[in-house]
Amino acid sequence: MQPHSGSHNTVPTTAAPTSYLDLCVSQAHTPQPVTSLWSDLVPQQNREHKVNMDLYQSPASALDKLVAHNLQPSPEFTAAVRGALGSLDNALRKQGAPGSQRARVIRIAKGGAYARGTALRGGCDAELVIFLNCFRSVGDQKTGRTETLGAMQASLESWGRHPGPGLTFQFSEPKAAGVLQFRLMSADQENWMDVSLVPAFDVLGQPRPGVKPTPEVYSSLLRSGCQDGEHAACFTELRKDFVNTRPIKLKNLILLVKHWYRQVQTQEATRATRATLPPSYALELLTIFAWEQGCRKDNFSLAQGLRTVLALIQQNKDLCIYWTENYGFQDPVVGEFLRRQLKRPRPVILDPADPTWDLGNGTAWRWDVLAKEAESGLSQRCFLQASGAPEQPWEGPGLPRAGILGLGHPIQQDNPDHNAVRPRVGPQPSHPTPALLASATKVPAMPNTTAYKISKNLKKPARPRTVPETVLKVSSHVSITQSTPSLSVPPTSISTDGSVMGPDLSQIPSKELDSFIQNHLRPSPQFQQQVRQAIDSILRCLREKCEHKVSRVSKGGSFGRSTDLRGGCDVELVIFYKVLRDFKGQRAQQAEILCDIRTQLQSWWQEPVQGLSLQFPEQNRPSALQLRLVSTDLNSWADISVVPAFDAVGQLNSGDKPQPQVYSSLLSSGCQAGEHAACFAELRRNFVNKSPSKLKNLMLLVKHWYRQVATQDKGGETAGAALPPAYALELLTIFAWDQGCGKPGFSMAEGLRTILRLVQKHRSLCVYWTDNYSIQDPALRAHLLSQLQKARPLILDPADPTWNVGQGSWELLAREAAALESQPALLHQTPARDLDKFISEFLQPDRHFLDQVKKAVDTICSFLKENCFRNSPIKVLKVVKGGSSAKGTALQGRSDADLVVFLSCFRQFSEQGSHRAEVISEIRAQLEACQRKQKFDVKFEISNRKNPRVLSFSLTSQTLLEQSVDFDVLPAFDALGQLRSGSRPDPQVYKDLIHSYSNAGEFSTCFTELQRDFVSARPTKLKSLIRLVKHWYQQCNKTVQGKGSLPPQHGLELLTVYAWEQGSQNPQFNMAEGFRTVLELVGQYRQLCIYWTVNYDAGDKAIGDFLKLQLQKPRPIILDPADPTGNLGHNARWDLLAQKAAACTSALCCMDKDGTPIKPWLVKHPRCPVPTPTVTPSAAKKPRSSLVYPSTCRDPPAVVQICSPCNMTVAIVGQRL
Repeated sequence: MQPHSGSHNTVPTTAAPTSYLDLCVSQAHTPQPVTSLWSDLVPQQNREHKVNMDLYQSPASALDKLVAHNLQPSPEFTAAVRGALGSLDNALRKQGAPGSQRARVIRIAKGGAYARGTALRGGCDAELVIFLNCFRSVGDQKTGRTETLGAMQASLESWGRHPGPGLTFQFSEPKAAGVLQFRLMSADQENWMDVSLVPAFDVLGQPRPGVKPTPEVYSSLLRSGCQDGEHAACFTELRKDFVNTRPIKLKNLILLVKHWYRQVQTQEATRATRATLPPSYALELLTIFAWEQGCRKDNFSLAQGLRTVLALIQQNKDLCIYWTENYGFQDPVVGEFLRRQLKRPRPVILDPADPTWDLGNGTAWRWDVLAKEAESGLSQRCFLQASGAPEQPWEGPGLPRAGILGLGHPIQQDNPDHNAVRPRVGPQPSHPTPALLASATKVPAMPNTTAYKISKNLKKPARPRTVPETVLKVSSHVSITQSTPSLSVPPTSISTDGSVMGPDLSQIPSKELDSFIQNHLRPSPQFQQQVRQAIDSILRCLREKCEHKVSRVSKGGSFGRSTDLRGGCDVELVIFYKVLRDFKGQRAQQAEILCDIRTQLQSWWQEPVQGLSLQFPEQNRPSALQLRLVSTDLNSWADISVVPAFDAVGQLNSGDKPQPQVYSSLLSSGCQAGEHAACFAELRRNFVNKSPSKLKNLMLLVKHWYRQVATQDKGGETAGAALPPAYALELLTIFAWDQGCGKPGFSMAEGLRTILRLVQKHRSLCVYWTDNYSIQDPALRAHLLSQLQKARPLILDPADPTWNVGQGSWELLAREAAALESQPALLHQTPARDLDKFISEFLQPDRHFLDQVKKAVDTICSFLKENCFRNSPIKVLKVVKGGSSAKGTALQGRSDADLVVFLSCFRQFSEQGSHRAEVISEIRAQLEACQRKQKFDVKFEISNRKNPRVLSFSLTSQTLLEQSVDFDVLPAFDALGQLRSGSRPDPQVYKDLIHSYSNAGEFSTCFTELQRDFVSARPTKLKSLIRLVKHWYQQCNKTVQGKGSLPPQHGLELLTVYAWEQGSQNPQFNMAEGFRTVLELVGQYRQLCIYWTVNYDAGDKAIGDFLKLQLQKPRPIILDPADPTGNLGHNARWDLLAQKAAACTSALCCMDKDGTPIKPWLVKHPRCPVPTPTVTPSAAKKPRSSLVYPSTCRDPPAVVQICSPCNMTVAIVGQRL
């Protein structure tokens, strides 16, 4: 295959491929040079079986069973291959790449259909991409890969002699330079896997979930001059993650589409035609696109999904599909390349991981062959409903519509901000496909004037909104709807063990949590019934066939406690045997009983419950036999632990406590913590089951969040230090409800927030109950006292006092809890009318803590003033507190403050930097003395940073561990002297400043008092709005992607003050309107030119000339009202903040209760025309006015002006008249 360039129209031949892309394609079509392609794709013994399951002959209702029984790969073969590739992985890591330089393996990534979870039974492909440190660029791969593979081949041959049980190894003919290829085949030759070994440059580094590669990754790829898809292996992990996050049933649809594709290959008469069909991975992407645009549900009709994909194949000459999950138009190099790619002949299907790889490749692949087969198959049995009516395809943007020839969606204009699926601009296909329904009337495709714009967040999907742009944006993980105000549930994700995780919790509005639990978290009643039947069958088998006599059985786990989540649950099947007479005897005889149980179940189980299969997973619990019941149709599983146990408690009546001797004998048995917890399963189940139904729903919500955290971290930072069990979160939820609510009806959002805060305070948790055991018994009392002295968190099981359920690594949970609680989503999901409450509950610092901080700071300031430089001519003139804490705009949690120490040794601005190390050393010594000698209500800690020019300390609440203030101690020149409140500084201060400064805001600490007073004097509600804006800003700062820094937070404070001054001035304003106004101003940052004359003005010529120069600088301009050298708008990524602001305007917090957008304040502009600029003293008449140029003035003047008709200052735009 030749690389595509310009209008190249040659058809690829079957010659040996020369690039990685060629290899991927050739794997799908020419695995080995044999006479019959299908002979190679399906071993001889398996061909008859494949033909017998012909897709077209299967009823639509039987397609799920077809996939489950015939298309999903053999579990035995998959397990064998997994073990083989794991051992090969280890061998390669140990061996490295032998040679003179001994290249080190950085990591190995698995790719191909095997890793994406889309492997078909019979034959599939896999990639082992070996990232080596000897490759420093993609260009190095060309020169070094062949030598590296040659050195590795001997190691591979050695490993291949014993690849694993039931597998044979055989080298395949390399299909491209720089690649090793081999085949693993089952002993019965029913299943095989073609594995490609690809050394590669680690262009991405260690990928992090939800984090885009930097634009430089792709721009350097494009500058390397690579062929199409030549370095696609470098992006294997992104490709795998793109597919693996999809619902299980969507993957089943992919298997069905790929099976159809195989059958098309089989029917093709010539090898040349088969070799030029599109790669099967293109069909995977097309299937994902169809589902995104037309369905987005976890459960759907496979027949309808397949029908949609075949309809898209028929319309292939209109297809232009790409995603911007990993790359976009923002980078000029990448953006220009994408525009060229999107002008290629249709179909265009760009790989979501590598933009150089066009899977559609309209000039190369025979899509017409697939289109012809797709058309002929629409009348087959698999597309007919039980009534005989044909299945209809999904409907949605970009999908074929009944009776319309084209795709019927708008054509994207050349807009670099959008990713799209679009038809080619140009003539219609020379052979137009017939209408999708035989009876449909042919109607010309009409442009759809409604556009769909979708905000994109890789980790947390955002809601779509309609906008007046002629563009169809397509984004994975995001549903598309035309209803702006209403919120739908975000898409479902899949955990790595295959369980359905449900939508991302951070995207669920508070008011919809109850319905979210019912619709997405409650388990399937059908599956629960299947599990009950299976458990009954298991128990019958054990009672009838096992050697030892069963006395009774207890069903525990989340299934028994009715706290099981949809998708997957755990069941503890505790079987009490008469032969087990005490705790010690249980340990000795368990192994023998478990062996008997396994033997009986393996010989007996033959799918006694329809729709369930029984699996024996890896056994990692010595005291139990672990089983897994799986329902493919319902996408659900249940992990069952069968535990033989001593009946310690006996049959209790409801409400009875166990006898004290039960726990005494437990403690005297010398057992390990929680070793005999199964003996108390009934007590555990009863303890939870008496909870109200809504409390159990809250448990489901908490466990859903826990499952999402655990899945994201699988193999990550807690590997080797497991998270606490989910049962610990159940008990914590009960504790929170017991202590904070106790009512059967409550707010689900408040309950969740309470749990999240307790998780963050895990180091203080000490939770236990005495429902079942009492402290009256001396032995038990001594044990409990011993337990309560252990490290926190401590959460004792209410049934077994030896089991601290709180053991495990809580740090990750605590961080994720803090992140979820402070999510922008929580702000976005807060209705506009509730913003004041949101600020009060989540943003306002604790008043008692603020009083403690104020008292501590007063003590510290007095101590420093009295004791610093006591034996020196240097004097502390004053100590001033600044920062958000002093202004009254501090946020709940961790806030900042400045402690500015004005010293007599600094007599002018230029001296402020001299002797800094000595000054800091003296202040540190006195701070440490203050720490020793004074008593504080807060925790006082001085930073141990080695930098002699920086000094900081923190004050932390003794009771509220998340509440703290970080102080920076800053020595400064006392430029202002003893300034009276409300008076303006002497103009000479600013003249000296202008002549002394080198960098903007260099001496801003000298004006701390003015900065503080400018904000602190504002109304309380305005300061609340500032808190809201700062909270939004901080969340944006966590999630924004792109080079450079966002504007400083102080700039947003000033912008908020300006918005209120010009738009309201009412102390009791509407919070949503104020917030909406600030967002609007952020979006208009290119027109902002704001300053105040409260402390300086243009009346003095030197200051006026300086202001004139400042105001001639590029927008935005926001001058510090205390320091005119400080421009808070300069040299920052306002564009990134403006994007976040635009997205926020469509959130609930900016919507009225009827769904209409909140209107911002009218920031008034002067009505007089802007005259010729002149600097006059009249500007001084408005000393406290704020200034901004109007958005209508494209190139506004940069000096204060006078409008002669009304003698009014009008270059001070936005000033209230």
